[in-house]
Amino acid sequence: MARPRSFDPDDVLEIARQMFWQKGFQATSLDDITAASGVAKPSLYAAFGDKNALFLKVLDRYHDGILGWAERVLAQPGPTRDVIRQWLTGFIPYCSGEKGQRGCLSINSATDGSLDQVELRKSIERYNRRLEELLRARLRTDRVQFRKGFDPDVTAHTIMVVHAGLLALAHQRPDSKQVKAVIDQVMSLLA
Repeated sequence: MARPRSFDPDDVLEIARQMFWQKGFQATSLDDITAASGVAKPSLYAAFGDKNALFLKVLDRYHDGILGWAERVLAQPGPTRDVIRQWLTGFIPYCSGEKGQRGCLSINSATDGSLDQVELRKSIERYNRRLEELLRARLRTDRVQFRKGFDPDVTAHTIMVVHAGLLALAHQRPDSKQVKAVIDQVMSLLA
């Protein structure tokens, strides 16, 4: 009979997320996570698998949180332009100043050499595709709010590119005013 776990898997996933986010996937070892969590390496393996499997669980959980928030914001009533502005401005603390200097766990993972792993690449692609689908659906639904010839698909993709760019540049700690100015430019697409 297996012994019951003496740790909360959610706590360990949160500790692992912080470690991966702080040090990056390549530089973080299971020994680091063991030391930070107090959970023995065999218990980590039993609960989560190897480092790659643990990281994928962390990343998928991170993506699920952002997607859940995006679904809630983008489903709000009101003019689509206002809703998308609210969604974009919600990222300002994560792509500017001190708090933003960590950047985005997903973007960081895509740019630190970890993307060689097929499952990691698939996770990031699923996340980006789903986020763009949420934007596209909202823009398509309310297409009549925009100028004649408005293309919701190209606009959704453009918003995603700008969103990813802002999060990629977060390490440079831009001023929140700069980020707001970029968002204002994006909003001009929604005329």
